[in-house]
Amino acid sequence: MIRRATAFAAAIFAILLPLSAAAEADLNREYEVHLTRNLVYGRALIQVSQERPRTRDLLVDVYRPVADGKLLANRPAVIMAFGGAFHRGNKGEERYTEDGAQDSSMADYCRRFARDGYVCFAIDYRLTPEDPAVAKPVDEKRLVSKALNLSPTATARIEVVRQRMGLPPLDDRTREQYWHAILAAAEDMAMATDYVRGNAGKYGVDADRIALGGFSSGAITALNTAYGIGVPVKAVFALSGGLSGYNLFETVRPNMPPALLFVAQNDLDGIQSGTRFAIKALTAKGIAVETAWVPGFGHFYPMGAVSLGPEVSRLPVETRILAFLDAHIGDKKVDPTPGN
Repeated sequence: MIRRATAFAAAIFAILLPLSAAAEADLNREYEVHLTRNLVYGRALIQVSQERPRTRDLLVDVYRPVADGKLLANRPAVIMAFGGAFHRGNKGEERYTEDGAQDSSMADYCRRFARDGYVCFAIDYRLTPEDPAVAKPVDEKRLVSKALNLSPTATARIEVVRQRMGLPPLDDRTREQYWHAILAAAEDMAMATDYVRGNAGKYGVDADRIALGGFSSGAITALNTAYGIGVPVKAVFALSGGLSGYNLFETVRPNMPPALLFVAQNDLDGIQSGTRFAIKALTAKGIAVETAWVPGFGHFYPMGAVSLGPEVSRLPVETRILAFLDAHIGDKKVDPTPGN
């Protein structure tokens, strides 16, 4: 309602001051959205434990803002990764429901961002049941201890998800697949980022204004891609992510991008502790970190849920993300943590 009122006011002022006010109105409009599904952004290896490993296409859905029937150019971009414990999920409309709450899909988030003028890329990535390969060996010093990542405490939620999927409990082979999936997901997101940057003109993207984001395992993947692998982007936001796979205490360097980290009041213990470790790892190297709580929810919450953040700010999750993006890669010069 506030946004629409602002747009209406800007339109009225445009009549009186057609130059500057018209520009202000354009900044506050909601755009139409053009969607292109299932574009191939890369290929990667799966079924590596079998006699004949194979590669499969990695796919992306592209949401672009449209004004007056025309696709916009030179726009900031957001690359999103879905959640699902590195075992399930998809880049489209899938939503999870638990304890009476339902989260928002990647399609929900991308439509919202595109309506605000961002080009949004919802990516597919390889999952544990596919038995993915890790293309590039990683120095163990740059990784969280495998024993810690694969301990019963760390994999308790994974076992719940596997049971819901009808899969057997983790054994030595599937634990290794899960470990590889964490690292492969970051490789895939890095590949997607290179694809977006390399095709910036085609998709109307400003290659110097790219942010990464995701939910749960997708949030972990965004953090691993930006701060573990070190893919150069301008901002990162994580919805109930944390520290897993890459050891951010070893990989984070000064001048890496700012982060916005969400966690729910009743979130999973591993997500809460992992988020605390991620905050410590980032702030220790001087990285700007904004945090926000989502009160009253467990691990799953919709993008319209209220979040509580710095300076007693009270904003819907989606609005806080957009304020963060606007401040770091957008066209609008705004306070990244406005109050209610």
